[in-house]
Amino acid sequence: MELNAASGVPSRSSARHRRTLISTTVAVAVAALVAGTATPSVAAVAGPVGLFPDSVRPQVPAMPVPGPIEVGFTFSPEESGALSAVRFYQNAPNSGVVSASVWSSTGVLLAQAPVDPVAAVGWRTVPIALDLEADVSYTVSVLDNDGRIPAIENYFAEPKTTNGIVTPAKAGVYKASAGYPTIGQTASGLVDIAFTAEPDLESGSEPSPDPTEPDPTAPAPTPVPVEPPAPEPDPAGPVSAVGPDGTHWPENTPRADAARVVQVKPTWAAISAAITAEAKTSDDVVICVSPGTIVGGNGSGSSAKGVLQDVGNANRPSRILVDACDGVGTVKTAGDKGIAFVGVRGVSIVGIDMGDTSVMLRNVESFGFGYTTVGTLLVTANGGRGVQNTDVVEVVAGTEAVAGAGYDRMEVKSADGYDIDGLTFSGLYAAPHYKARGSNAHTDTIQFVTTSGTGTMTDIVIEDSAVFASSNQGIIAGSNSGGEIRNTVVVGGKTSQQRYPVYEGGQPVLAANSLHGTWSDLAMDTSTVAGSVSPSYSFSEVEASESTKGDRGFSKLEPMTLDDLDEIAPVPTAERLAAIWG
Repeated sequence: MELNAASGVPSRSSARHRRTLISTTVAVAVAALVAGTATPSVAAVAGPVGLFPDSVRPQVPAMPVPGPIEVGFTFSPEESGALSAVRFYQNAPNSGVVSASVWSSTGVLLAQAPVDPVAAVGWRTVPIALDLEADVSYTVSVLDNDGRIPAIENYFAEPKTTNGIVTPAKAGVYKASAGYPTIGQTASGLVDIAFTAEPDLESGSEPSPDPTEPDPTAPAPTPVPVEPPAPEPDPAGPVSAVGPDGTHWPENTPRADAARVVQVKPTWAAISAAITAEAKTSDDVVICVSPGTIVGGNGSGSSAKGVLQDVGNANRPSRILVDACDGVGTVKTAGDKGIAFVGVRGVSIVGIDMGDTSVMLRNVESFGFGYTTVGTLLVTANGGRGVQNTDVVEVVAGTEAVAGAGYDRMEVKSADGYDIDGLTFSGLYAAPHYKARGSNAHTDTIQFVTTSGTGTMTDIVIEDSAVFASSNQGIIAGSNSGGEIRNTVVVGGKTSQQRYPVYEGGQPVLAANSLHGTWSDLAMDTSTVAGSVSPSYSFSEVEASESTKGDRGFSKLEPMTLDDLDEIAPVPTAERLAAIWG
């Protein structure tokens, strides 16, 4: 759809189908205004910020576009914070604007407020209170029933960041009716926001008060139900030392000294054959792997063939233990393609040294994996019965931060509608992945994500673990439901960087996004969150736990020092692991 430059009436062209809202031949000298708009860093801005100062006026006062039309822009904040209002330019005493809305990236209406279309010409502020998350895309819009929208051409011609508000090219959006606007354009319809980034909680600073006087011509804010105050938090007990310590063990798995022994050579073929044979037995058994190096691996991607594939028996009375005969580390793996365990059932693989190999656990059931280091770890449900009743025990996902990473340290993924139900991380230690300055990669330490279909993630437990945030997040949940985080520390921002400073040339980490994404009915017990907690987390209970902000049932965390980290979450060096794993 195009706008006829003479009449402003939409016309269709058989030669091309450009979707551009504003096409005009009016020449107005506003380039300096648009190009000269200041874009200070978010840290330098006090109080609510937006794209436009109040002095900005439209380049095109009123385009006679037939209404109704929903017009706005798409953006993502660099830091989590609070939206306090949607702003727009009232270009006539009766503008036709009747509502202001905030939408998710998938078109879910997050908030909406009515607007009286009759008001004085100029910028208007529509109060809407909503917490926004860092690096998450949102759209704000106004509905103009009459059309006649104001505009500045080419304002969104290039991607840019203004006051910590990131807008892509063609961030301007519209829809030729009421509803979620998705048609991109380079023009701005002079819709804006009032946004305040979260204060630097780690240094104790508070946000500046809003200096803006209420607009006397603006309608009274729609009453918002006030949430009852949270109960007084339980006093946070000290978190016990976390990470690997030699005390955790996979569920329903015998110890090697209490099971029948079947000894095999250090090859995946020999191990697979032994599992197949023992799947038919019912007593406690250990497949004891002789010292040596296991060669091979077909990669750790979502479709990689497993070094062990479709073997075992999930209904066996106890899991088959696959262990190194002469102790942890006496059996190693070799190869640079990565290793996948696919469709393995009723088996626990313990003490085989994966080094810095990438490892994939796919469609496993009644499965244990642990007492090893890995470069990256991926858990995927995309076939079979998905992932069920799986334990990741005393795994070290890096002791050093990775520089220039373009991917997550750990990923838990549901695809094609397959579920993950019952996944426990015990004694985990996970170091950050840092991306290069200016990189568009999204790097998290643990990401839970549903990439396709409607698969669910339920009963996820993280216990006795230490997670240090990467460039984007520490833990980002993907609509997780239920589960628990207990006796665990999740460390982000400046606190994490005491141990893992961002490398020279790395993307600066300004926010402390420790618990991010969406997780419902999560129980928190005796845990510490140094950084922010997403407003999209809901808690079934919060007991003896602390966070930087100290709200929603958490006690307030005092600033943590490097000595505190060393005491609570010691780095699992090779020497330490040798001592605790024997």
